[in-house]
Amino acid sequence: MADLEFYHDEEGNACVRGEDERLATFIQTDLQGATSVITDLITLLKNEEHADFNGNAHSLNISTKTVTIEANFDDEAPDRRLPRDEMLEHIQAWYDFVSNNDAALT
Repeated sequence: MADLEFYHDEEGNACVRGEDERLATFIQTDLQGATSVITDLITLLKNEEHADFNGNAHSLNISTKTVTIEANFDDEAPDRRLPRDEMLEHIQAWYDFVSNNDAALT
């Protein structure tokens, strides 16, 4: 599983970087810190049915075993496919990071 680093930039925004640049970009640009959107995606990933998820810059095609990340505005960008359970782990970790940050602010 690809290592991702969650951190806050100088302005306090939740950010992500790591060896899987496409996944990191998807998380940061499409999910951001919106816990309701993150929760919706987690629900889709936990459900065993096929689903689609459309974000700001990417779309996800969620099949029974894999998730494909497709760029919405860059036809030259290759699709990124990863196991569904791995995607769920990354998205859950992002939710935990963002949620803990929200709790620290209150």
